[in-house]
Amino acid sequence: MPQAILSHFPHVTAYTITYKQSEIVRITVQGLFNQDYPKDKYEIIVLDDGSDDGTLEMLQELALSSPVSMRVLYVTHERDYASALRWNQCLGASASASEIFVQLDDVRVRQDLLRQHVKWHLGTRSFLVTGAKFEGGSETWDLRTCRRAFLTDEKEFPIECDFQAAWGASLSFTRRMMQLVWQEPYERPYDERMTGWGYHETELAWRMSRAGARIVYDPACGVFHAIHTYAGEQQRRLDRERLVQEGTLRNVEYFCTKHGLAELPDWTSPKALQE
Repeated sequence: MPQAILSHFPHVTAYTITYKQSEIVRITVQGLFNQDYPKDKYEIIVLDDGSDDGTLEMLQELALSSPVSMRVLYVTHERDYASALRWNQCLGASASASEIFVQLDDVRVRQDLLRQHVKWHLGTRSFLVTGAKFEGGSETWDLRTCRRAFLTDEKEFPIECDFQAAWGASLSFTRRMMQLVWQEPYERPYDERMTGWGYHETELAWRMSRAGARIVYDPACGVFHAIHTYAGEQQRRLDRERLVQEGTLRNVEYFCTKHGLAELPDWTSPKALQE
């Protein structure tokens, strides 16, 4: 298995998008400031999807004091969960020197997050790496709180898994793999024809796996994600339950039609990760 003691440090782009979650994205960015990775070897890109709660101003202030290169993008809010387009806009703004891309959601990160992701991308094999998503009302790093914990049978070791285990809370891939699945005008590399909540990263994982990437679930690449609350979503003026239901139906149907599947295959039987 790859070790987190790195032989060299490729340039990394860590990117995230936010919408009316000022305090949460502040915590995400500050966690990225504190990475035990050389400060001249990574950048942070944050895209504000039209927040009107002071998020942009807060991010701009953070960027002024950032110990690493940090870019703040701002776009007008067009629709809820325009995720594929927004992720692509982050990648389009990344440094040409970046060799590895780490996607994050509205999460808390540990100090070694980038190093844990990078360890997978130093060899000749291609990986799409997804981390644990620890969840709760308060911060926890108990693997049992991850809904994909069963993939490792509650043991903290990486496992090769199916494309449906990939999620955007903590996801990484190389520039080479991104270029293999990049297809204008929509797949850059996320498929911008997918709208609404969910399955953008799953569909990307499908294409990357067929382009030669092995998909790995590694709890060491985990992040903490606070559980969405009704009050919080009301403040953002989002009917999240409805958006999740509608997005799931629409995007799963699109996924299956696009790739000629009767239904999404079962992904609950992990495979041992072979050297």
